[in-house]
Amino acid sequence: MTGYRTLLTNSRVGWWLVATVGTRLAVCTIPLGAVFAAEEHTGSYAWGAVIAGAFAGGEAIGAPRMGARFRHRPLRKELAGVAVIEAIALVAMVVTLSLGSPLAAAALAAVGGAAASGTFGGLRTLIVHLVPGSREKALAFDVMVNQVCQIAGPALAAALAVAWTADLPLLIVCGGLLVVAASAVKLPDSVTAGEDRATGPERARPPTSAVIRAIRPSLIVATLVLMLQAVLEVALPGIIGDRDGPPAWAGLALSGLAVTSIVGSFLYGLRRWAGRPHHHTLVLSGVFALIVTAVGMISSPVKTVVLVAACGFFQAAATTARSLTVTEVLPAEDWPVGFSLLYSWGAVGFTVATGVSALFLAAGVADALLTVFGVIGLVGSVLIWWFERGTLAAGAERTNATGVRT
Repeated sequence: MTGYRTLLTNSRVGWWLVATVGTRLAVCTIPLGAVFAAEEHTGSYAWGAVIAGAFAGGEAIGAPRMGARFRHRPLRKELAGVAVIEAIALVAMVVTLSLGSPLAAAALAAVGGAAASGTFGGLRTLIVHLVPGSREKALAFDVMVNQVCQIAGPALAAALAVAWTADLPLLIVCGGLLVVAASAVKLPDSVTAGEDRATGPERARPPTSAVIRAIRPSLIVATLVLMLQAVLEVALPGIIGDRDGPPAWAGLALSGLAVTSIVGSFLYGLRRWAGRPHHHTLVLSGVFALIVTAVGMISSPVKTVVLVAACGFFQAAATTARSLTVTEVLPAEDWPVGFSLLYSWGAVGFTVATGVSALFLAAGVADALLTVFGVIGLVGSVLIWWFERGTLAAGAERTNATGVRT
């Protein structure tokens, strides 16, 4: 607890929190907010799905390149600039929707999603540098904040759309982005938070493809975890209904998952666990996949809710451990790109899984959907463990051989 207390009393962490909540709450509010706004202005939920998809697509495509900008550009200017661009794009999106131009709104959503997509990697890198020596707690805290935003964003969009107007939640997050832009001056001027850099000639920046090769196992695990989360969110109402339970229980189960995710990440960051983060991730993601498989095979709606809620303990902790792995594999100056790639690949996995889920749901085999994806996640975790085990062993042999020669 002392480490978390130290983290929270750091004034610069407070300003990091303002920036992180402002940017991530927007990401978590916009998809559902766009669906409500499109229905209000065009009478079509389908256009809302198109706009939400355009926003997610802009994020997935833009994240690696925009994350790289945080590696070598002043943090304050970059953060303020992209926050303002995203806010302007979202206001323009609301205006074009009100004018009956949903296609233009989709294009603006894509611009807004791409513009600020690098903030995820940039701000995650910053929190690690703000609390040197507490990397596990910093990453766990980042994941917890992300989970809170995932809970609050859709709730904000739904509540305000029902109580007032569907445009209001989108305009509120635009205001939050402008607060981020104004408060960016309180942050350090680089994502390294002023840590001394190594002396000597500047290291050449590797291409994104080289970073992908270095952290490929982490990217695959991130994709698998988000795919499993996607099929749970999409399939759960139908599955509970098929098991003679109220479909509304899906909301209870997913809320429980969100809460246990926060608890799981907190507990993972509370101490240093035996073994390497590589292995932690694969155990945690494997258990997560095993529970999803079990959810697909049982018949009780009550057990379904309980198991889904329990998933969170392992899902968020796996995400924290895999982020920690990235910091071990990559040099510090490449962390913004690495974290942004994790975000991008996870978004692609979520989108693909959602599309595949639609086919299973249309065929009326939602149970099989969870079982198939659970087995894929479990087999994927085992294969990544086998691959990384060989890679780490080979690295250790090369190190030992070098030591013998010297």
